[in-house]
Amino acid sequence: MTLRPLHAALLAVALAGGCGGASAGGEQGEGGKGGKSGWGGKGGKGDWGGKGGKGGAKGEDALPVAVIHATPATVERFYRTSGTLEALRSADLVATQAGVILDISAEEGDHVEEDQVLARLDGRAFKLQASRDSVTAKNAEAELRRLEAIAALDAVSREELDKQRYAVEQALASVKVSRHQVAQTKVFAPFSGTIVARHVDVGNMATQATPLFSIADMSKLDLDLHIPEAEAGEVQVGSEVDLELLDGSTFRAKVIRRAPIVDALTGTVKFVARAEEFPSAAIPGAFTRAKVRVAAREAGLSLPNEAIFDYEGKPHVYTVEAGKVRRVQVELGLRGEARVEITGGLDPSAQVIADAGRGIVEGMPVRPLSEDGSAGETGAAGALGGGKGKGDGAGAGAGPGARRGKRGEGKSKEAGAGKGKEN
Repeated sequence: MTLRPLHAALLAVALAGGCGGASAGGEQGEGGKGGKSGWGGKGGKGDWGGKGGKGGAKGEDALPVAVIHATPATVERFYRTSGTLEALRSADLVATQAGVILDISAEEGDHVEEDQVLARLDGRAFKLQASRDSVTAKNAEAELRRLEAIAALDAVSREELDKQRYAVEQALASVKVSRHQVAQTKVFAPFSGTIVARHVDVGNMATQATPLFSIADMSKLDLDLHIPEAEAGEVQVGSEVDLELLDGSTFRAKVIRRAPIVDALTGTVKFVARAEEFPSAAIPGAFTRAKVRVAAREAGLSLPNEAIFDYEGKPHVYTVEAGKVRRVQVELGLRGEARVEITGGLDPSAQVIADAGRGIVEGMPVRPLSEDGSAGETGAAGALGGGKGKGDGAGAGAGPGARRGKRGEGKSKEAGAGKGKEN
C-alpha cells in the first residue's frame, strides 16, 4: 500500500474539521456600544475563535475650538515707519585760514570738551605780524602823548591832534586782528562731543575749504518721522515713539518738534523724535524701525483682530451656541494693532471663537476648549475584540481566534482589537 492515498485522506479530514469549526463552532462576538471610543465584541466559543463583532455606531465629528469672551481693554493704533538716527548736533570743522598742519591732538572716537584744541597750524607769519602791529601801536601812543603835551602851549593844531588819535586807534585795531589771526592757527571743538572722523594728517595744507574733523554730540539722538497727513493729526509733541534696532534692542523716544506744513510731494508731515536714553548699539546712522501711537481708547468690550471677519461687507464674529457655530454681526469702534473695540451686536457673555480664519462655517459642530486648554473628555472603552473606532466610537474590526481550545468550550484570542479615536 502506498503512502500518497493515505496523506490525501488525512488532509481531507483536517480541512473538513476546520471548516466546521469556523462556521458552527465559533460565535460572532457582540458589537461594542457606540460612545466616545469603541471596541468590537469578544470572539465566540468553539473549536476556533469566531470573528470579532462590529464597533458601535459612528458618532458626529466636532471640531475643538478655542473660545474667548469680549473684555475691556485699551485699544491702540500705531503707525509704523523707519529711518536713521541722527546726532543731537554735528559739524564738519574747517580751518578759518590757510596753514600747514603742525600737530593733531584728537583721533576718531575721542570724546572732546568744548573749546578743546584739536589741531595746530603753522602761524609764525601771523605772530610776526602781530608783533609788528604791537610796536606800531606803541609808537602811535607815544606820539599822541607828545602832541598832547605841546598842545597846551598852542604849538600844535587841534586837527593834527585828532589825526594822531585816530592813528592810535587804528594801530590798536591792527593788533587785535593780528592776535586773532594767531589764535586762529588752532582748531577748537565748538561743543562737547565725539570725533567721528579725522580727514587730514600732519603736514597737510589746510585751507578754508578743507574739512579737518567731523564732530557729533551723541548725548541724545534724533529721528525724523514722516507721517501721512491723515494720521498726523493724532500725533502731538510729547507723544511716545517705540524704536527698534536691527539687533532687536528697543528703546523709547518722544516727539519734540512738528513741521508747520505738509510736504506737497509726499503728503506727509515731518516730526522729530528724540531719545535721551538708548542702548550702546544706537549710534548716528543706525537704521531704526519706529512705531508711533496715533490713536488710543479705553474700550468697554474688545476682541483680538483674529476673531473678526467680514461677511457681505460687514464685520462678524463666530460664537458657539449648543455646540454649533453661529455667525453674529457686530459693530466696531477703534480698530487697533492687536485688538478691536466692539460697540454693539455682541452679548458680553457669548463664547466667541478666537480664530475665525481656520475654515469655520456657520452651523458646523464644534467643541469649545476648556479654559485650561484641554480638548474635552475621552469616552470609555467598549469590550475587547473590535477594530479602531471613529468619531464618537464607531469601529468594525475582525478578531479571528488564534488558538484552539477544548472542543465546544474554547474561547478565541482577540487579535486586532482597536481603541476608539478621541473626538
